[in-house]
Parts: sequence; structure tokens; C-alpha cells
Amino acid sequence: MLGYRPFHISELLPHGVRQMQALEEAMVASSTDTPYTRAELDKLFGDYDCLIESPCYLGASGIQTYVDDPNIKFILTQRSPESFAKSLSGSLGCYYAKLHEWPLTAARVCDGFVWELERMFRLMTFRWSHGLHPSDPDFRSALEQSYLEYMKTVRSLVPAERVLVLDLDKGFGWEEICNFLECEVPEEPYPRSNSMAEFHVAAEVVLAPAVRKTMVLLATSTAALVGFGAWYLQRLRK
Repeated sequence: MLGYRPFHISELLPHGVRQMQALEEAMVASSTDTPYTRAELDKLFGDYDCLIESPCYLGASGIQTYVDDPNIKFILTQRSPESFAKSLSGSLGCYYAKLHEWPLTAARVCDGFVWELERMFRLMTFRWSHGLHPSDPDFRSALEQSYLEYMKTVRSLVPAERVLVLDLDKGFGWEEICNFLECEVPEEPYPRSNSMAEFHVAAEVVLAPAVRKTMVLLATSTAALVGFGAWYLQRLRK
């Protein structure tokens, strides 16, 4: 189990614009008559052993693509709709909103990575919120409704014998997961962490270089404008 190479959305962030664009194209295509094929998804996700969270952004077509492979198993994490909405609005929704605030509004214009990140976060946020912005008063209720719809979709598409439902509110560990996957239970404890706090730390680390770059560009531009203004005024006086 510890040897598995899991793919999570965060895997894209260190690599840059091209990889994010590929995921964006897959998300957009999932809502059309020509969703990504298994070969295209395999090319997108590389040689990872499992996908974490990513399939939920590919809609019913993405789930069906993997259901068609009888060797693939699914783990569905269950929680209260209110808990899900709180988590998503505090992580993805929060940073999508921040990308429209200073200084990230300036960074979006000055840095191609931040520009693409905003587009990817917008697609992900709107997939769950039915197009509502995090500031909309109905945002959380839309997330709750989407969560219930998603759980229903997964259960309707995936055969019961190929899906393990884990209740996040009750808790779970290696035993349930490893027994389902038919692999050995690791000796080390199951990792417990504050995923929302980790998301915020990771986001700050990823965005910090772009913010620094933007501040340098703005400072340089301001200095150039001030210098030009001083020169122009001096010329007028002569």
C-alpha cells in the first residue's frame, strides 16, 4: 500500500501551466458529447497507481470510463453534506475567491501560472457549485446538493462489489482499505492530518513566487514611471 503512487490535483501544481491546461480540457470535455477516452486519461494522469479526488471533477463520463475496466476498484468517502460544503468552501472556494483579490489579481495578469490556476480553480469550484461564486449566499447549499447528486451518481454507476464506502465522520484506517484492495496492512499508523490547513499552506507556498515576481514588476514599473515623470517635468520647465 505504501508503494502506491497516488495522483492528486496538487500533483499538477509544481509542474506548471501545460499540465493544468490538460486537466482543464478533460473537465470541460466531460460535459460534452466527446469526453476524454481512457487512453487520453491515462496520458493525462501518467503511470500513477491510483487517483485521489480527481475523478469527481470528470463527471459521470469520467467515472464510467473507469467502471468499464473490471480491474479498477473505487473508494468512496462519505460524510455529511454540511461537512463537505464547509471543507470545500474553506479550501478550494476560499482560494478561488482569493485569486480575485489583491495581490493575486495583479499576479494573474503578470504570471501565466496564476492565470491558469485561476481558470482551473474556477472550473473545479463551478463544477460543485453549479456556477455560483463563493460569495453567493446560496454557495454552500449548492455544494451540499452537488455532493448528494455525486454520491448518488457513483452508487448508480459502480457495481457494489467494486466500491468501498468509508464514512469520514465515523473514521476509518488501513484495515478497511487494505482488506478491500487485498494488500498488506502497513505497520505505520494511518496518517491523520488537517487537510484544510495543509491545503492553505501548500497554496501559499505555490503562489509565493508569483506574488514576489508581481511585486518586483510593479515596483520596477512604478520606479520607471516616476523616473519618466520627473524627466518629463524637467523638460517642460526648460
